[in-house]
Amino acid sequence: MVWKNKFHERINELWKRAKDQNHKMTQVEYAKRLGVTRNTLMGWLRGSGQPDTDGLVRIASIENVSLYWLLGDERHEDKDEQVMLQLFKSLSSEYKSHLLFLAEKFKQDS
Repeated sequence: MVWKNKFHERINELWKRAKDQNHKMTQVEYAKRLGVTRNTLMGWLRGSGQPDTDGLVRIASIENVSLYWLLGDERHEDKDEQVMLQLFKSLSSEYKSHLLFLAEKFKQDS
């Protein structure tokens, strides 16, 4: 299976997620979060260009996604795991503790 670089689709998805989590977030703020200018971000969102390797690693780390996913290689993607990770990241520390406790209980019971 040949995969196509889908960085611009993925960065659009990440931008949408960021907006869903913080409706007031601007492109300037999101660009700053990624360590780039708004113009650079807008180019990526339009599909013109993408970051260098260091930039891709930085974005994957900041957004807690794999490089495989960020570039569109779905052969290594575990969608449920990605969804769980995103949900977990969005929880308060108190809820994270509760969820980890439950996960340990489920692990013991299986």
